[in-house]
Amino acid sequence: VEAEDVVGIVESVKSTSDIYSPLSGTIIEGNANVVANTKLVNKSPEADGWLFKIKFSDKEQLDALLDATKYKQLIEDGH
Repeated sequence: VEAEDVVGIVESVKSTSDIYSPLSGTIIEGNANVVANTKLVNKSPEADGWLFKIKFSDKEQLDALLDATKYKQLIEDGH
């Protein structure tokens, strides 16, 4: 997959949203536990609720990702 490719869909009662790959590379594993228990995505997004693992192909793309602090700031700023 390439960075920003659609790699899945999240469905809720009211809408659906695309899931985009954050990096270019190969998806090496999907989390079957999330398929069986979708509430994990909200209950444990950084532990049990992960969606997929990707073996990235371009290490430089890592520099463009946000860490937790920068992501929290982005959300607080209303983006």
